[in-house]
Amino acid sequence: MKSSLPPVRRSVLVACLAASLGAIALPARAEWPEKPIRIVVPSSPGGSADVVARLLGDRLTRSWGQPVIVENKGGGGGNIATENVARSAPDGYTFLLTGNNHTVNVSLFARPPYKLEDFAPVIEVTRGPSVFVAANTAPFKDLAEMIRQAKAAPGNLAYGSPGMGLPSHIAFELFQRESGTRFAHAPYKGSGPSLADAVGGQIPVVASTLAAAMPLIKAGKLRPLAVTSAERWPSLPDVPTVAEVTRSAYSHLTWLGIFAPKATPPAHIAKMNAAINKILQDAEFKSSLETLGTNPVGGPPASFQAMIDAEFLTSRALVHSAKLQAN
Repeated sequence: MKSSLPPVRRSVLVACLAASLGAIALPARAEWPEKPIRIVVPSSPGGSADVVARLLGDRLTRSWGQPVIVENKGGGGGNIATENVARSAPDGYTFLLTGNNHTVNVSLFARPPYKLEDFAPVIEVTRGPSVFVAANTAPFKDLAEMIRQAKAAPGNLAYGSPGMGLPSHIAFELFQRESGTRFAHAPYKGSGPSLADAVGGQIPVVASTLAAAMPLIKAGKLRPLAVTSAERWPSLPDVPTVAEVTRSAYSHLTWLGIFAPKATPPAHIAKMNAAINKILQDAEFKSSLETLGTNPVGGPPASFQAMIDAEFLTSRALVHSAKLQAN
């Protein structure tokens, strides 16, 4: 049967029908994330960044149905992991979970492999103290006695840290300035190896984040000497602060936060920020952090960026005044 529609009207109708069918046939656009996400941490397994990243990764995996993989890249005082993320595609599938060393290293290293401007802030996750822990075989029973021995033989006692420029290293450097002591520094590739050597008696004292050291403290494998917060920490109420022992205004806290490579789509950053803020409000998750000896923070990317800007100025002044330098 011949159509009675004029040719022009008939062609318009055919085009509209084809467009409608095409729209129906097109699959719905998938929401981010569409594939596994990678969170790179600058320490070996067992460190505080690693523990917090895995706690977050588990929750995000359950929430989104996509694997969130934690990748450990220790060494270089955090530079190896940080450079890896800085050079990654800004597609929303690679993130960096790091701490104070992020702002310290750009001043500490003569040729840092990244700039702060290489990253977009996502969220500050936690904040808590470092702790100085002694091997059970250490020749001193408390921090005061350790200070006396260190003053009697400057440079003879060694201390371990998770690595050059990492938060606990800076915390111990500040302690030496406040106490008038001098130790030999043994930097490790993460909290895990340094704490393992302390447990084995290979090194007498280690500066560590409380989050990493807490399981070994609870198991009686290491003795806590002091925490670096201004006040005694709730999870270790019987352990003095460095300030108490040295009778000073000493205080140093470690923060952990998440960054993305610069130019990462703002929508992906916003979704990651919202998801983590929600996780940080969960009572069970908060309890897990408190058990580790750290507290949740959260907030928008802008507040994290403001903190980073302030930390950079403080870190630069500290590095220059203490004449710290790494190659």
